[in-house]
Amino acid sequence: MIEKKAPLWDANNVSLTITRKSILGEMILLSAFFLYCVKYSFDSSAILVRNESVNSILLVISVGLPVIKIVFLQRYSLLRIIITAVAAVAVCLSCLLGGNFLFLNGFLFILAMQDVDFDRVVRLGFWFKVVSLVVHVLWYIVVYITAPESIEFIYRTAGEPRHYFLLGHPNMFMAMLVWSCLEFIYLNYNRVRVHHFLVMWVVNLAFYVFTDSNTGLVVLAVVSILVALDKKGRGYFDKLLKTLAKYTYAFCATLFSMLAIVYTWLAPAQRAVWLEVDALLTGRMWYGAYAFDQYGVTLMGRQIDFPTKIFWADRWFDGFAYFDNYYHGNLFLFGVIHLALTALVFMIFAGKMETRDKIIVIAFSLYGGMESYVTNVLICFALMIVGKYLYLPAKKRPGESGAGISMAEKAAFKRTGGFLWRNREN
Repeated sequence: MIEKKAPLWDANNVSLTITRKSILGEMILLSAFFLYCVKYSFDSSAILVRNESVNSILLVISVGLPVIKIVFLQRYSLLRIIITAVAAVAVCLSCLLGGNFLFLNGFLFILAMQDVDFDRVVRLGFWFKVVSLVVHVLWYIVVYITAPESIEFIYRTAGEPRHYFLLGHPNMFMAMLVWSCLEFIYLNYNRVRVHHFLVMWVVNLAFYVFTDSNTGLVVLAVVSILVALDKKGRGYFDKLLKTLAKYTYAFCATLFSMLAIVYTWLAPAQRAVWLEVDALLTGRMWYGAYAFDQYGVTLMGRQIDFPTKIFWADRWFDGFAYFDNYYHGNLFLFGVIHLALTALVFMIFAGKMETRDKIIVIAFSLYGGMESYVTNVLICFALMIVGKYLYLPAKKRPGESGAGISMAEKAAFKRTGGFLWRNREN
């Protein structure tokens, strides 16, 4: 048996093999991701009864399982150990200083993606969201018919009632719906056709009538255009797509950070333009501008507490105050370093990505400008794409989609008793 040399980026420059350890590791990661999804369903659903003890147990297990895989079931070079340790300390410190640990799970899933078929993770998230959406919509209809007085609505100023279908908030419901559609596109990229998009648009427009949530439709429109251009102009479109995947996040991070920072320095005429942009984004810039004025920015983050009632810059805003912009949350809660390194990571890996991954990264970057839900990997899987390429060898076989183990390879592994070597080079 000839041993194939692995790329330098791989641990210890050893051959890649299918082992019982790698299959066990994939099972552990999928279990952790499922429990993570269950945990945050308890947090957001009005159907499920939240139990703090159960919630804490789910959180500990969903964090502990990836750590076990990272520490005991993965291969590392000395350089990778150092980089991983430094990154882990930085992330934990930012989360601790910002008082928000939501990103920690996503970071652990990224690190634990070695020898995992990424499509399986996406498929698990897709079906979990689809089942959750169907159950909540059906339950909501029953409640709406039998006990309409118990239904609560979300309102914009002087607006029509917005339905949230018992899933936390109308924007969250639409985020789960739209990202379910993006996961379907991702998993079926080579087979997706016009009629698939028509169905997705009909469903999203139907629920838009009830939720009045715009972000998902904007991002779905962008993805529809990008997919159409890719399928009609493959080869001519690759360079543009690569550029967008590399720099859209950095551009949006810079743009929205500057919009928050410059507000108090603007002249009256410039401030009027700023307010028009803020109105277009339904007030999302206001909290960032307030946070910068009151707290400033830090390298590693800090905790920010909005008052229950805020009067600032000749304007009142209510106590339901939080960062509804992903970039503002990153900048003020996690710090400049966190925001800059995330942009750098996308710049490094975008050139290695498949077309479908590039499109999802672009969608993620745009969605973050209007919603903060993209931090939650249950709703948005885009950040975990980094884990798919973190351990990917320099060369892949034609048609190979990820760094994980295929079903055919797993079947061969079982047939050979667990000693099948895997050649990942062309």
